[in-house]
Amino acid sequence: MGKLRIRYLIGFMSLALLGLIVFQFYWIQEVTKANDERFNQTVHNALSSVANKLAMQNDYNFLQQDVNQALPYRQTRLESLRDTLRNISSMQAINNADMQKQIEYFYQIFNVSIDERTGQTLFNVDFEAFMNQPPPGFGSSPAYSTSFNFENQMNLRMNNLKESWATHLVGSENLFQRVNISQLDAFLEQELKNRGIALDYNYGIIQKRDSTLKYHNSSEPDIKEKLTGSKLEANLFPVDLVQKDYYLSIDFPKKEKYLLSQAIVPLSASGVLMLVVIVCFGYAVKVILEQKKISEVKNDFINNMTHEFKTPIATVSLATEALQDDDLKKNQKIVDRYVGVIKEENKRLGMQVEKVLQIASLDKKNFKLKLEKTDIHDLIQKALVNIKLSVENRGGTIHSQLNAASSETEVDRVHLTNIIYNLVDNANKYSPENPEINIRTENISSGIIIKISDKGIGMSKEAVQKIFDKFFRVSTGNVHDVKGFGLGLSYVKNIVEMHKGEISVKSELGKGSTFKIYLPYHHG
Repeated sequence: MGKLRIRYLIGFMSLALLGLIVFQFYWIQEVTKANDERFNQTVHNALSSVANKLAMQNDYNFLQQDVNQALPYRQTRLESLRDTLRNISSMQAINNADMQKQIEYFYQIFNVSIDERTGQTLFNVDFEAFMNQPPPGFGSSPAYSTSFNFENQMNLRMNNLKESWATHLVGSENLFQRVNISQLDAFLEQELKNRGIALDYNYGIIQKRDSTLKYHNSSEPDIKEKLTGSKLEANLFPVDLVQKDYYLSIDFPKKEKYLLSQAIVPLSASGVLMLVVIVCFGYAVKVILEQKKISEVKNDFINNMTHEFKTPIATVSLATEALQDDDLKKNQKIVDRYVGVIKEENKRLGMQVEKVLQIASLDKKNFKLKLEKTDIHDLIQKALVNIKLSVENRGGTIHSQLNAASSETEVDRVHLTNIIYNLVDNANKYSPENPEINIRTENISSGIIIKISDKGIGMSKEAVQKIFDKFFRVSTGNVHDVKGFGLGLSYVKNIVEMHKGEISVKSELGKGSTFKIYLPYHHG
């Protein structure tokens, strides 16, 4: 896949992800807004219900208490009136039609009772019947004018009662005469509880025209600002014929937390899904880039491998053709020389193939070390025998400072020899003319340190981070200027880690590199 196509793909995926994230945030805001509106509506309904209950309670109090004040008959007189009415109902004169109507009207409109527990006389009035039905000609019969001489008194009292009822419907401006605070608190608590709102709240009564806080149940210093600025309010006297300027206002200090707790499940689910999508997107982009990198590395590897194999194969081919010449066959020295070339090139091909197979074995995780008690100094000296000649041919030198007092540890001799050889060979290949290589050992409490330094071309910080990656090769400006597959340092790192050790590198462009290997005494 080309770079341009990859960029387009990542761009479209990024736009899709961004759109999804924006939509999720929009959805979260809508859910939060809907929960807030539903909460506000529920509270408004509760406040309206409380106001209506207070109005009904005021009406009840007027009918049960204020009527007795409007008709202040003494208890003895009311009892006498009740007894008189009962006696009249049992008299033969009840057959008088006019009297019958008067008595029926009285019993229909008025009900007199005595509370045996308190001794209070209660006088209840059916106001709907009273307002809609005019009284009959009470006292029109001369036979009973003495028994009902209180007609004029009754009419006067009923007129007073009508005036009192009219005043009650208009509504008094005296707030605390009409509102029982303990009753208000009980109504409010019950209404909120019935609607499933179990939150701490502060409430108060506000006079709107001058934003005066007439009453509040909180000691918070900024309670006035909170209550006067709250949108959760209701008219305290909604049924008055003349509207009053008193409002019941409420504030919930923990409203935001409550709404968040109500939406925590959908919000959490949305957050988890968004996180999953983002992680998957990041992983997909990572895989695409890694595949692109692997593809580029693979192509470089194939090119390098082709070049590395092509040279010895061509050399062997030329030597073989030369040996087929009859004149050359007669010269044994030349034949031996060409046979030696073929042998060396064949050995070189075998080493290259062996490197590839070693890396393949490491990748399959079926590679096992053969650990033996070994003197590291002896192993280093043997490894330098094979590479020293190549360094000296370029006019270079290898300096050894084997200072470790305790140089024995358990290692795989073959693979550790390969490690030393690879690192010294790299120092030689990536150094200009007359390479200068230093090998030094030292002890620490838990193991031995091996340092291999050169004064070569060095590496950039970016190259240092990738130097142990498979197939990575430091560019020298010419792809084939430095031979190899880019497998050597990947192999070195894997072998060192299989020994439970560590490898690191410090390098600076133009000043050289230093590789540091740590091998522990014990592998447990």
